[in-house]
Amino acid sequence: MAFPIPLTPDLIAALVFPGILALFGFLVVAIWGERKLVAKVQWRYGPLYVSKQIGGFLQPIADLVKLLFSELVIPRHTNRFLFAATPVLLFAAEALPVVFIAAAPGLVILYSQYGVVLAVVVWLLVAVFLVAMAWTEADKWTYIGAVREILLTAAYEVPLLLSVLAMVILYNTADPFGVVEAQSWLWGIILNPLAFIAFYISLMMSTTRFPFEIPEAEPEVVLGPYTEYGSTLFILSFGGTYVKMYATSLLGVALFLGGWLPAADTITGATVTALKLAIFVLPLILVRAIYPRYRIDQALRIGWTKLLAISLGAVALSALLRAVWPS
Repeated sequence: MAFPIPLTPDLIAALVFPGILALFGFLVVAIWGERKLVAKVQWRYGPLYVSKQIGGFLQPIADLVKLLFSELVIPRHTNRFLFAATPVLLFAAEALPVVFIAAAPGLVILYSQYGVVLAVVVWLLVAVFLVAMAWTEADKWTYIGAVREILLTAAYEVPLLLSVLAMVILYNTADPFGVVEAQSWLWGIILNPLAFIAFYISLMMSTTRFPFEIPEAEPEVVLGPYTEYGSTLFILSFGGTYVKMYATSLLGVALFLGGWLPAADTITGATVTALKLAIFVLPLILVRAIYPRYRIDQALRIGWTKLLAISLGAVALSALLRAVWPS
C-alpha cells in the first residue's frame, strides 16, 4: 500500500531530520545525557526515578508531562497577552534557524542561498524576545536577569557575527550546501581554528551554558528572566535554551566539521551529521560539571577583549587565505 503522503526530502527534513522529531529526540537525549554525565563526574547516579532499568532515560519525558499538567499562574500585575505571547515568540526564534540549515544532500526545510546568514539573523532575535519577556513580568528579579542578558548579548553578538563572517569569506558563499561542499578537502575547523574558537565560546554564552549561566543564576537572582513562569510557558521559555543549542550546533557542524561529508546520499549524510552533532554538543554538556560560573564582569571582559580579538583574527585569517588560495 502506498504511503498517503509522498516522502519527499522536504517532508523528511520538516518532520524527521533536522525537523520536529529530531528536535524532540535531541531535547530528551541532551537533558538526560547532561544529568547523567554531570552525575558521573560528581560521583552521583543521576535520574533514576523513572525507567530505572534503562538508566532513567525517560525521566525528561516524565518531567515534561509533569510541567504540562501543572497549574499555569499568570501574575495580576502583568499584561496577560504579552506574558503568554513572549515565551512563544522566544521559542520560535530559537527553533526557526533550523529551517535554513542543511543536514544532508538535498535535506533542508527552507532553502536559501543566504541560509547561513538568515539563521544567524534569526538567532540574534532571541535576546530581544528574552528581554521583552522579562519586561512583561514586571518583577525586580527578572529585571536583573534581563540586564545581565543585555550585557552578555552585547559581549557575544559581535564575535559571533565575525566568526560566521570569517567562514562566509573563506568559503565565498552563504549557501548551506555550498559551505559544506567547500570543505570536501579540508574542514573549516582546520582551515580557520580561530573562527571555531570564537563561534564555540559565543555559542556557550548565547545559550547561557556554564560557565556563562549568568542571566538566570539561581543562587543570586532566583531564576532570572524565567522567575514568574510555570507550566507550558516555562517549557517554552527555559527549555528553549536546549532548542537553541540544537539549532546553533547544527550550524556549527555545517560551518566547521564538514556537515555530512564524506557521505554523498541523504540517509548516510543525515547519520553522519547526527554523529558530528553529538560530538559537537558533548563538551557543551560536560563543561557544566567542570567549571564554576563566571561573574558578569569576568564574562564581559572575556567577550570584549579575548573573544573579540580572536574573532577579528579569524576574519583576517580568512581574508588572507582567500587572497593566497582563491579556489
